[in-house]
Amino acid sequence: MNIKKSLIITGVLAISMSTVFAQSGNLRKAKSAYTKYEELGGAEAGELSAKMLKDGIAPIEEAIAHEKTKDNPETWTVYSLIYSNLAFAEKNGEYADKAITGLAKATELDADKKNEENINAVKVNLRNFYQTTGYEEWKVENYKGAAEEFDKGLALMPGDTTLIYFGALAAIQTQDYPTAIKKYEALLPHEDHSEYRMIRADLPKLYLSTGDTTKALEYADAAAKAFPEDNDIVMQNIELNLITGNEEKIISGIESQLARDAGNKTLHYYLGTAYASNDNDEKALASYKKALEIDPDYVEANLNTAAIIMNMANQALMDLNGDKSVSDADYNTRVETIKADMGKAVPYLEKALSKDPNNTNALSNLKSYYNFIQDEDKANEIQAKLEAAR
Repeated sequence: MNIKKSLIITGVLAISMSTVFAQSGNLRKAKSAYTKYEELGGAEAGELSAKMLKDGIAPIEEAIAHEKTKDNPETWTVYSLIYSNLAFAEKNGEYADKAITGLAKATELDADKKNEENINAVKVNLRNFYQTTGYEEWKVENYKGAAEEFDKGLALMPGDTTLIYFGALAAIQTQDYPTAIKKYEALLPHEDHSEYRMIRADLPKLYLSTGDTTKALEYADAAAKAFPEDNDIVMQNIELNLITGNEEKIISGIESQLARDAGNKTLHYYLGTAYASNDNDEKALASYKKALEIDPDYVEANLNTAAIIMNMANQALMDLNGDKSVSDADYNTRVETIKADMGKAVPYLEKALSKDPNNTNALSNLKSYYNFIQDEDKANEIQAKLEAAR
């Protein structure tokens, strides 16, 4: 979601007053000013409409003080409508405070709910005002202030998913992770939210930031179930389980899924990643190759297959270098074998590059191979491609 675009409110809610309010004295004058404001187009009409609205300030201030009208819910409703619209039009916090006071009084006095529609309009106006002021704080990177403004709007309209979401983002910026978690969790029932995927993906990270690995794992698993085809989310679930020592659990879980869906290349890829993280290169290699049997053009599987092959060759070289009993002749023979073994990674790297020519991971590994076999011309050729890709 683009927070800049989403936070900008272009207008406020104006409810027709012509048939709702009775006419009398200062209250009548204030309502007349509001009606003219509406007729001019409300906030969209700019300064002229705001001037009309200000014409209602003096009479409505007198009306809330006059004995005959001070306890009339209609008086306080008009009062809060005028000030809530002015607050938005002029980005004026004092007007907003007056509107809040009027709203509370109107709500208290309106026992028969005759003014409910207009009271709700005030809430919308103020909610929009606080979203806008929250955005202004966000722009200057005052995230704590932004969160406070969003919460003011939320107090008026509990359950507003936009304000909950923006409040969560502001809390993340201030590293107030418990508040961000609370707000994100409030959005979980709203699967139609435009940022639902991101909310699901971020919750495990937020819990991990608080040190609660149990909850992080719980939400990572829930996210993977909600978005089983999302590479980043599923990988997050795998990685979280691996770093918390749940290798067997995640491996058995992927294997169980493969039993039901053996032709799923992504599951084979995930299984290879899980085995690789568990230092089981042989099984990792077998799993990646299985994924490539299903889709030979699978870039990530090609890259990881090559990486495993090269890692195994490098390990063989380190073992050889550590063996002081090997003769020079035997050493040279075995080095040539290791070069040949590492060369088996080249077709996988070239396949990845055929699909993604600027993949720096593939280019870097290919360069490393040519450096190892001392092919300077090829190494320089790959270096040129690497520099062009960056």
